[in-house]
Amino acid sequence: MPGYLEGYGVNDAKRERRIKAFVIAIVTVVVVSGSLYAIFRDYKEESTVKRFLEAIQRQDFATAYTYWGCTKESPCRDYPYNKFLEDWGPKGENQALVPAGIYESERCGTGFLAALHAGNQDVALWVERSTGVLGYAPWINCPEKKLRLMKWLKMKFGKG
Repeated sequence: MPGYLEGYGVNDAKRERRIKAFVIAIVTVVVVSGSLYAIFRDYKEESTVKRFLEAIQRQDFATAYTYWGCTKESPCRDYPYNKFLEDWGPKGENQALVPAGIYESERCGTGFLAALHAGNQDVALWVERSTGVLGYAPWINCPEKKLRLMKWLKMKFGKG
């Protein structure tokens, strides 16, 4: 009776390999897409802060002021252009923060919080996600309770 059990289990083994490959593919897609989401979810808001800081470095203060939702022609009621120049102008009190860039950032409520740090000076900038308008944040760290895994990892293994 040669050949009677020759093909026994071959179909089961093929099916098992297909199921295993399918599960690995699904897990890979979930991990990669989750990682990409975590990396790029605040890209727009972070690039707004970076473009603002680049405009300050170029000394293009009129353009930098537009990131606050204001222009020289129609200044903001609570943040006029001359006050903006006192803060961010060539001799402004926040000039030391510009080359340092974003020190820490996190998603917070309806916005994005970017902390700038240089020496003993800290300023937190807020980008409202719905409008993309920049402003000062009332705190350096978000007051919401949340898991700050990336912050902890940076503290343990990174530069901060």
